[in-house]
Amino acid sequence: MDYLVFSQMSLLSLHKLRELDLVPESVKQEGRLLGQRIMDSYSSFDCSLLRHISRLGSLRCLTRLDMLVDQNLYLEQFMAELPNLLELGLSILTRPGLSKHVYLHEYIPRLEAVVAASKAPVLKVTVVAETRRQVNKVFKNNYVEKLVLTGPCTFNLFLVMERLKEVVVNLDTSFLDNNNNNLEMLLCNYWKSRIDDRSLHRAGLCCVNIGSVYENCPNLERFMGVEIGSVSHKQSFNKWNTRVKKRFYDHYLQQGGYKEMKAWAKTRWFPRRPVLPKEIGYDRVINWD
Repeated sequence: MDYLVFSQMSLLSLHKLRELDLVPESVKQEGRLLGQRIMDSYSSFDCSLLRHISRLGSLRCLTRLDMLVDQNLYLEQFMAELPNLLELGLSILTRPGLSKHVYLHEYIPRLEAVVAASKAPVLKVTVVAETRRQVNKVFKNNYVEKLVLTGPCTFNLFLVMERLKEVVVNLDTSFLDNNNNNLEMLLCNYWKSRIDDRSLHRAGLCCVNIGSVYENCPNLERFMGVEIGSVSHKQSFNKWNTRVKKRFYDHYLQQGGYKEMKAWAKTRWFPRRPVLPKEIGYDRVINWD
């Protein structure tokens, strides 16, 4: 594969390369998501392409990069060569039914390591498909100012981003069976949600837990369109939570919700301050072992 890429691109000048989009127009074939064999082919070609651009010294010129990645997340080896990125886009399509070992020791540590290594102020993550596991992920980064996340309600993301100003969450309402077939489902599929309480998403819980931003994202101004920048982090968590909760309850009512605040908070808000994992990235592996 390296020889093929080199022979095809050896005559090109890439010193002016600024944007690179390696996400295919469609991630489906005959109505089903790409299988692992095709994903492996994509990954092999993309990795060879990045190696070739790296040898030419042109990766440092990139300002925008969009990649289709799976549980292997080979992109990690190139992150140090991308100091001038303004936007990083990751489209995640993992193999269905990842084992617990692969999920905990490969997929999660590599994903967190790639995010932590990025210096792009804009991070866009699209979760096309991943194995559902109730494991908290942590995106820790000192450069990201805007996060755009498209994914399932069960993505379980915590944020530690000191420069973060805005979080946009586009919730995916589709559901995949064990063979990556798309199935119809009710709107919200957050963990243990009642069937009769799925007509509206749980803003602040679905996909990204807003409780994690307390003291970890002190510059955050907007979360899913809700203004929270005026709520100071220089107060106790309980006081901060009370003020933020009121704003998200108002958001719930504006979306058509009808529950009283106490009933809403019981099933649609966190009862206590979320506890972030002590280790993230490859430190997780050491801890789990």
